This record gives sequence, C-alpha cells and structure tokens, in this order.
Amino acid sequence: MTVETRIPAAIERARDEQATVDAKLTAYDTFVDRVRNVTTDVVSGGVSAPTGTTVATGTNRGGCAAVRDAFDATVRDVAGVADGESVFETMAGELGEELAVALAPTTGSALTPAFKEQVVSAATDRRFQLRTMASALEREVSSLENASEAVETIREWVDRADGTPLTALDFDDLRERHDRLDDCLGRCERQARTRQTLLNGSTGEHGRVGLEHRCLVDYLYEDLPVDHPVLDGVTAVVATCERCQRNVRAHLTRCV
Repeated sequence: MTVETRIPAAIERARDEQATVDAKLTAYDTFVDRVRNVTTDVVSGGVSAPTGTTVATGTNRGGCAAVRDAFDATVRDVAGVADGESVFETMAGELGEELAVALAPTTGSALTPAFKEQVVSAATDRRFQLRTMASALEREVSSLENASEAVETIREWVDRADGTPLTALDFDDLRERHDRLDDCLGRCERQARTRQTLLNGSTGEHGRVGLEHRCLVDYLYEDLPVDHPVLDGVTAVVATCERCQRNVRAHLTRCV
C-alpha cells in the first residue's frame, strides 16, 4: 500500500513548536523572578515615583534598565528574534507596545512598585497564553500520533494482504478480505470524525478564553504542502482501501 502522508512531518513540526513554547515558558519564569528582585526607583524625598514619572537615570543599570536586561537575557534569548530586531521590538511583540514604550531608555520612566507590578502582570498573562498553547500542542501531538498509528496499522495489513494475489483466494477468503477493508474504512471514518471534533474545539484554562484549535493548525502547518495533514492522510488511505475493495468485488462476482 503506497500511501505517502504528511502526518510524520506534522508530528515533527508540532514537537518542534512544543520545544519552543516550553523554552519560552522557562524563560518567562526566570524573567518574572528577576523582575521581582529589581529595586524600584525612588525620587527626591524618598517617595517612589508614580507610574510614568520620568527621572534621570544616568548610567544606572537598576530600575527599567534592569528589567530590559532581564528580558534580553531570558525571553529574548529564546524568542526566535529576527535579524536586526531590537529589544524594544521583541518586548512590544511579547508584552505589548505600551509597556515596551514605558520601559524604553528614551522614555526615562521610573520603575515604581506599581509599574513593576504591571510588568509582572503582563509577563504572567503571557505565561498563561503560552501554557494554553502548550496544552493545545499536547492535544495536537496526541491526535497526530493516534492518526499515524491508525494509518500505519492499515497500511501494514494491506501490504501483508497484497502478498497473496486475489486470484489465489476462494470466495470465503475474498469475502473476508472485503469485510476487513470495510473495517479499515470504518476506522478511517472514526479517525476523521475525531479529528474534526478537535479542529472545531478550543483549549482554555480556568474559564478564560482559549485557543481555537483550527487556528493552531493553520499556524503550525502553513509551510507544509497540505493544510490538514491528518484529514489529507486519512483521505488517501480511504481512496486506496476503496480501490482495493472494488478489485475484491470484481473477483467475487467471478466466483458466483
């Protein structure tokens, strides 16, 4: 049974993305820990400046500068930064442009306790998004592996069956092979239904809005030759099994 599917390539792509997301989650854990340990800025009179207040920082690497350094050494280090992308651009993409602007050296904002908490809150929200992505990827890899196993099992049986030509089979053997192909088609149909259910669902935690699985699939496989590797692979197997069944029926009619 010569059926080439894109499911193995999809598994490799999804696992690569899993590794990327896991690395970024670890980076955010470290980033949040480092930000919590950054000393906030203090203005004259010993009173912490309110969020957005500008103060002269000189060459001091505390405050916002320390937050930028922490981001650069953690999240940005694993974020897959494009050539020439600045720390500001990466931070804007990860934590939002408003926060990136407030943390930029040209802005001169003071890192007040409230502002530091905003940074931690933004990073925590981003961690939630990444955990949701990790959960969706886990479901995707499981779906791909199940589909791959189903396709491979059918392929192996058809290959073994093809080792005995139809002309060597009597009526009962031909009927058994036809029934077995029916079973294979049923398994394909169940696999397709299960996959469609996953595609139409979403992944979320604690009642928060989650990630639509179809959107994840569109993102993951945009560089593959097919948009839906599982459904495409199952369809190819169905076509082969149906062709085999037609050949079996043709021989059955000759035996009647």
